This record gives sequence, structure tokens and C-alpha cells, in this order.
Amino acid sequence: MHVWDYIVREFIGPFLMALAVIMFVFLLQFLMRFIDRIVGKGLTFWTIIELIVFNLAWMVVLAVPMAVLVAGVMAFGSMAAANELTAMKAAGVSLGRMLFPVIVLSVLIAVFDLQFNNIILPDANHKAKDLMTDINRKKPSLVVQPGTFTTGDEIPGYSILARQADPKTGDLSEVTIYDHAQTNESRVMTAHKAHIAFTPDFRNIVLTLYDGEIHQVQAAQPADYRRGHFGTYIVEVPTSGYDFMHAEESERSGRELSADDLMKKVRADDTANAKETANLRQHLNQFAMEIISSPIKLPAIPPNATLGTRMRSMVTPHQLNVQNDQTMMQQTKEDRDNYLVETHKKYAIPASCIIFALIGVPLGALAKRSGVGAGTGLSIGFFVLYWVFLIGGEKLADRAVITPFWGMWGGNLILLLVGIVLTWRVAAERPTAFARWLKEVWANTFRKKKENASVSTTLA
Repeated sequence: MHVWDYIVREFIGPFLMALAVIMFVFLLQFLMRFIDRIVGKGLTFWTIIELIVFNLAWMVVLAVPMAVLVAGVMAFGSMAAANELTAMKAAGVSLGRMLFPVIVLSVLIAVFDLQFNNIILPDANHKAKDLMTDINRKKPSLVVQPGTFTTGDEIPGYSILARQADPKTGDLSEVTIYDHAQTNESRVMTAHKAHIAFTPDFRNIVLTLYDGEIHQVQAAQPADYRRGHFGTYIVEVPTSGYDFMHAEESERSGRELSADDLMKKVRADDTANAKETANLRQHLNQFAMEIISSPIKLPAIPPNATLGTRMRSMVTPHQLNVQNDQTMMQQTKEDRDNYLVETHKKYAIPASCIIFALIGVPLGALAKRSGVGAGTGLSIGFFVLYWVFLIGGEKLADRAVITPFWGMWGGNLILLLVGIVLTWRVAAERPTAFARWLKEVWANTFRKKKENASVSTTLA
């Protein structure tokens, strides 16, 4: 039992470290990808934090399996480099017994990843999508360009012209404002100084005018002209597009649903497909009866009609019904396949934790090197291979080239066979061709490092 405790302690440390590093890399990638959509939007610090927290969910789901692979390679590579694996084998501990606690840990981690993927991730994806939609809809901070009128899209009902403008402070000088908000009157305001700002909720624009005049004319009475002076005058303009709109939630896509909700969608699509199939059969029978009972009367076609118009005029109503039924059935099938792909993905990714444990342990025993570089270098290749299988399978399943099951589980099954073969060969102490190649790569790499180090020492 103490052997298992030692292996568990050796595994947990690299797992937590690898998880933190991988999450950090994913976070940097996310920030680099979306930085241009965030900067210049006038977002608060907490809004940016909220966006990052929501996107951490999918990072956790992907980082956990990769951390299992890195931890397995690093833990057993470290023990192999210290000859601890050899000592355990000499004491009668087989590789299977050493692998058992890692498999148990990977199963527990897979269960956690599954629950996270099925409960937390859908809501996080949905909130992240809605928040990103709000951010994309939110306009940048209002800027009044000197010598240029603002448009009605920027400030509805008003046109502003300023000789000088400071976009950072919102201060304007020599300002002329045309008020088009009232249809029954025309109003023009001038001011030597002005300040433009938003209300705290970003739902209104506040114009504070200093030392100016108001010129007002009624549309019904053009001769009734009014002119007034003011020291300070405040205009508050309702606007839209500058605030966040969380009142209504958007419709959830497949990645924003749990497995139970996805299966409800699948069953609903099955019911709809059955109805559409019955409608198609009925319309085909009607179309056949129409052909058998009487010749089809084609409508009169104008002599100057285009080819497209001629072809559409030759289509009968029953033919249109058949075509519509086929289109609806195809769309329903595509939606059903998409939901099934997302359902299988929720189980396939957590299951890869167990498969990566089977690959990481023999890889670590073969590498016989410790350190972050060794673990990461050996793990990235397999994880990239798995990622190619996962993304490629999803694309092929969405295009109905393969079934959703094989699209999501094909990579798992292939890597499972690789893990079983590696584990069996290492347990039997029979090196594979891959093991011999890996050993030569490591030997050549470190031989070059030693030669370079000795040359540097000699020159010094």
C-alpha cells in the first residue's frame, strides 16, 4: 500500500503543475485572440474579469486530460531516472500494480471532468456568448471629431459640430448643436464651451453647455422666432448601443446544453423527422396520382421569360411540397447529428483522461528523464494527435461523412490501442520499435548537450 501512496504523491504534484501551466497557456491564447474586441470598448475591470472567468470553463475541460498525460510522463520518468522503477520491479511490484493507482486517479479525474463538462460548462458557454455579444454590440467611447458633424447613429436626434474636441476628457469648444428630436420645432444651440459624458448606466448622453445661446423656431409658426442666453444648460439624450443588455437571454446552441437537454433535442428531432417522412410519403403519393390520373397542365410562359422563370413555371405544387419536405428532413438530420456530436463529446473528452494515463505511464518509463521539458515534449505530440482526431471527427460527423459516435470516439479508440500496446510491451520488458527510436533520440540529444558543454569548458 505504501507503494501506491508514493506513486499517488509523485503523480499529484506534476498534475497540478501541468494543469496550471496549460491553463495559463490557454488564457494567454484567449487574451491574444480577443484583445482587439475588448480594448476601446470602455469596459469595466469586473466585466473583463467576468468574461475571463466564463471562458475558463472550456479551458479546464481541455486542460485536465492533457495534464493527466503530462503528469504520467513526468512522474514515471522521474522514478525511472532515479532507478526507482527498477527497485520496485526487483521487490516484486509489477508495472500493473504501479499503474493501478494512476488508473484510479485518472478515473476520478475523468468523473470530475464529466460533471464539470455536463453541469458547469454549458452555463458558462452560454453566459460567455451573451456577454461577448453585448461587448460586440457595445459601441466604442463616443468621440466628437473637430470640424465634423456627428451622425444620428451616434447621438439620436442631435448633430454636434465643435471647433476643438478632447476625446479623453470630453471637453468641447465653440460648439454648435442642431436639435432634430422634436418634429414640430427647430432648435439650434451654440456654446463657447461644452462637456459630453455618459450617465453611469451608459443609457443616456449628458451634454453640459456653458455660455451660449438657444435659437428656436416653431414649424407651424415660422415667424415666431425665439432667442435666449444661458450660462449653463444641460441636455440629456437617451441612446442605445452603449450599455449591456442582459434582460433577454439568447437561444442556446448545442455547446450550451447539458447531455440530458441534448438528448431531448435529439428525441424531438426524431419525432419531427418521423412527421416529415410521413408528409413526404403523402406528397409523393399525391404527385404520383396526379401524374397517373391526368396529364400535367403547364402554365403559359411568356416568350421573353428567362430560363430560371421557365424552369420554375414547370414545377407543380406537389413537386414543391416534395422538395420542401426533403429540405426540412435534411435540416432536421443535420441538427440531430450536431446534437449527437456534442453529446458524445461530453463523454469522449473525460474518457480520454483514462486513455492518457495508459499512454503517459509507459512513456515515462521509456523516457527515463525527468523535468517539465521532457514531460511536455513527450505529451504534446500525443495530445495534438488526439486533438486532430477530435476536431477532424467533429467536422466529418457534422458533414454526415461518418456517424457522430465514430467522429467523437474514433481518436479515443485508436489511442487506447496505442496505450495498451505500450503498457504491455513495457510490462513485458520487450522494447518496441517506437521505444528504440525514442531511446536513440534521447541519447543523441543529451550526447550533443554533453559535447557542447565539454567544448565550452575547454574553450573557457
